[in-house]
Amino acid sequence: MFLFKFLLFSVFLCWTQLVLSVEHTVKGVVTKWKPMVTFAQPGDTIKFVGMIGHNTVTIDGMIPDGAKGWESKYGDEGYTVTVNEEGAYIFKCTPHITTGMVGAIVVGDDMPPTNLATVDKSVSKVTIGKSMVKRTIKKMKKAIASRTDS
Repeated sequence: MFLFKFLLFSVFLCWTQLVLSVEHTVKGVVTKWKPMVTFAQPGDTIKFVGMIGHNTVTIDGMIPDGAKGWESKYGDEGYTVTVNEEGAYIFKCTPHITTGMVGAIVVGDDMPPTNLATVDKSVSKVTIGKSMVKRTIKKMKKAIASRTDS
């Protein structure tokens, strides 16, 4: 009887996680990510589409503590990541970073994200496309401000 209750409880927990998580889509459009800033909750998934000629890679130092970075293959249509840690994630398309293909995912309800100071400091370590990374962070901050003003 105990085993049955344990299995039933386990199934319920898994089902709850599936029901509560949301899939967000980020699309590669020419040399931009649409949307540039995505808001999500822990456990949500991010699906990358429009990936012909593109990849998606997190930028070193620009993800929350304890989060796992990612790097897709070029053209990996439907590449999906699950964001579990709260904070800001900054990502790029390697060949198109200098033309502005940099995006941000803000996970959780803490506004501003708890790792924002770390993200700001890590900009100095970006060697290619620094101005585009700065632009994305600026737009992310603006999007955060518009959410907290509502």
